[in-house]
Amino acid sequence: MLRISRTNTGPVGEWWFTVDRYMLFGIIFLGLSGLFFSLAVSPVEAGHLKANQYYFLIKQSVFLLISVALMITISILPKEFTRKISLILFIFSLLGVLLTLIIGLSSGGASRWISVFGIITIQPSEFLKPCLIILSAWFFARSKEEQNSKYSLVPGLLFVLVATLLMLQPDLGQTILLFITILCLVFVQGFPWLIIAPAGLVSMISIIFFYFNFPHFASRLDSWIEIWFGGGAANSKLTQTQAAIDAIENGQIFGKGIGESWVKYHLPDAYTDFVFAAIAEESGLIVTISLMILYLILIMRGLIRSMNQNNFFNQLASSGLIILFGLQALIHIAVNLSLIPAKGMTLPFISYGGSSLLAMGITMGMFLALTKKTNDFKTPDKLKN
Repeated sequence: MLRISRTNTGPVGEWWFTVDRYMLFGIIFLGLSGLFFSLAVSPVEAGHLKANQYYFLIKQSVFLLISVALMITISILPKEFTRKISLILFIFSLLGVLLTLIIGLSSGGASRWISVFGIITIQPSEFLKPCLIILSAWFFARSKEEQNSKYSLVPGLLFVLVATLLMLQPDLGQTILLFITILCLVFVQGFPWLIIAPAGLVSMISIIFFYFNFPHFASRLDSWIEIWFGGGAANSKLTQTQAAIDAIENGQIFGKGIGESWVKYHLPDAYTDFVFAAIAEESGLIVTISLMILYLILIMRGLIRSMNQNNFFNQLASSGLIILFGLQALIHIAVNLSLIPAKGMTLPFISYGGSSLLAMGITMGMFLALTKKTNDFKTPDKLKN
């Protein structure tokens, strides 16, 4: 068992007694659960690639280890370092997204990945998300502290820049996720309803624009509408979504058993975008509900922790990061339940995906750093015997 004396005033000792350890261990538990489910689901995809059956499990284990290391390292750093890290990472990620438009790898009609020496592929847009949230929170905080509304315009300009690049890939799922998260930041920041309300109109206009200008988005929306209101005519996207629903229904309460799912043989994304459906079929309703409750506990605890911050930037930034984490989980589960059209969103710390795991490690590392109880830490001379 890890034991650290309260008289230890070094960076690790201070971190251990000020960081939210329940959040830390909850996130690590999610990651370990992801490895367990990967062991059951990913061998099928590895077989399609004629690779070792543990190919994806090994890669996910390595990425999870790096992700946890990044999370802990960033959370140990002083709070003010999150802003500096975000600015540097934002610039490099933005350049990475630009490169995907030039030399990116294409898959499913989108160019979102960059090959690094032919060994691994990176999705730069994953790393843009937490950085954009941190920078937006900083400008919102400056706007309120200095009573200068010009600063509050910067997050909007940054979002337009990022959204434009993402739509060129195209990656509408990440664009929508960032839009909703920024909108939540605007709400938390305290803007009047006269400013927030038009966002609903903008959203409706955007959906219409996406439908008529992005065939990939239109086909997914058509498939979703067909499932709920049509006659059930099959096409490739409809089959994916319907297969996820069938898998969840087949799992019932206790599941068909680990390794016994049907969906992983019919969905190429069963270990990524539709991992929730695969878990539901193998482990049943009792496990999926437990998983959702765990996400809900982490999100609620994170929001409470954020609202207890005295510094407005820390409050705004940490709440934005936990909202980003929660929305991504919500969208993934909603897609698997066919409550919304398919978005190609991973389930945080559960789905396979190197970039997603690393970016989530950075995201939650920043959150843990911003929500440390540094003011409550006591030095040895203040400790009572």
